[in-house]
Amino acid sequence: MNTKNIFFGILITLLYSCHQSDPEVKEYSLIWEDQFNGSEINTDHWEFQLGDGAQYGLWRWGNNEQQYYKKENARVSNGKLLIKAVAEEYNGYDYTSARIRTKNLADFQHGKIEASIRMSDAKGLWHAFWLLPTNPSENWPMSGEIDIMEFIGNEPFEILNTVHFANNFDQHQYLGGTTQFANDKDFHVYSIEWDENKIIWYLDDSETYRILRSHPQIANNWPFNAEFHILLNTAVGGNLGGEIDHAALMSPKYMEVDYVKVYQKK
Repeated sequence: MNTKNIFFGILITLLYSCHQSDPEVKEYSLIWEDQFNGSEINTDHWEFQLGDGAQYGLWRWGNNEQQYYKKENARVSNGKLLIKAVAEEYNGYDYTSARIRTKNLADFQHGKIEASIRMSDAKGLWHAFWLLPTNPSENWPMSGEIDIMEFIGNEPFEILNTVHFANNFDQHQYLGGTTQFANDKDFHVYSIEWDENKIIWYLDDSETYRILRSHPQIANNWPFNAEFHILLNTAVGGNLGGEIDHAALMSPKYMEVDYVKVYQKK
């Protein structure tokens, strides 16, 4: 037999073997979505959280935040959810904004969760797309928190991906990554793929961070196998939001959400 043909035969066999051993492509089916196509926020999907957090035992929402959440600061327009942050005096606060969640309306354990979002980068704004446990058996941070995306106006070229949990002494711990962000003022898709052993974060189609259950810092305290719900909000100032550009917030600034979708494996 021609040695050239033998070589190519072996090469084709090796390539086919490598192809066959590739990881199986994940397949998901859509189980829940909101594309904000109506004239108002769908209260079958979302609950408003109002005030300064005191009614939840979280004065200033536990982070020294400077806004008061109002229902009027969230609305649907032209197929988008608009969360408005603005400088205005209200109930003793200098700023107002909005915070909504799916708790007891749409709760999820594992899957792919994504949203297409565009955000103002005014200094002091703290935009978040995140998850909290719906029926925690323990208080935060033991119950866990998954921050799919946080964007801080004072750091306009970074996106944060983080989980919060507790160590063996119930002390707050967190793991996370910082991703460079073009901040091109356009919509981007922020998502996680989440299962019983890992969470993987994506910006558009690119993986930005992952955490494995086997990580030594969290292996004995993995709280992410319960039902969680989705939150969307824009805070002003606070421990992470930092210094506020009051003059910029004299005119409304927005988090705009094109859609939120949840998938689970088929």
